[in-house]
Amino acid sequence: MRKWSIIPRRTEHALRLTTMRAAFASTWARLYRQVFWLSDGHRNVERISILLHKPSDKIEEVTYELLVSGHINVQSDEKELGMDPVILKESFNLVAPHKEAFARYFYSQLFTHYPQTRQLFPPTEEGMRRQESSLIATLAVVVAGVERGENLTQVIRKLGERHLRYGAQAAHYPLVGQLLLQTFQDFLGDAFTPQMKDAWGKAYEIISTEMLKGASQSHDEGTGSVSASMELPNEPGPV
Repeated sequence: MRKWSIIPRRTEHALRLTTMRAAFASTWARLYRQVFWLSDGHRNVERISILLHKPSDKIEEVTYELLVSGHINVQSDEKELGMDPVILKESFNLVAPHKEAFARYFYSQLFTHYPQTRQLFPPTEEGMRRQESSLIATLAVVVAGVERGENLTQVIRKLGERHLRYGAQAAHYPLVGQLLLQTFQDFLGDAFTPQMKDAWGKAYEIISTEMLKGASQSHDEGTGSVSASMELPNEPGPV
């Protein structure tokens, strides 16, 4: 994506967070706050970098971290991306009472449609039960984190590092995304609105992009190690 075409815009949800809570000032570094307030939907990344006298690559990095947290949306020539905490939470809460069945159905569909992915996951039933819990835990962390405006970038990139270690490839990510949306659709039926589908599609694109960055960084460094403090609980394999 060309930097001059990346136009960030503050979200209404983030504006409510920043006016209602002082946490933004204490948990986000000054540069992040500056980029946030300059993200008016008109200035592009290059313009913001000039105003702040910072390299455009650094401003782009900050922009994407704010995007992952739900603080801004990003408009480019191709499309607009953003995290919608309200819709993500609403739809996740609809499946949460049936979370075990939801996760089990997701993996059964994954292995049915793409049997080549089965080898990436635990071979035992007990291992798969932990895997199913891991999927729900990951979704819950993302939904809650975006709602609170937390910086989830490093957590998601660590998840990408772990997926690389388990043998996940870039080609697997679109398959998982398609089946995740289909699982929501199958479980919720008409309650899974076009707005929900759009929100989860954009969220998954953002998350998978950051996971692939984490996997790429790990590969470049020649290590698949993951800091234990960053791992989600009960993560025996890729989500």
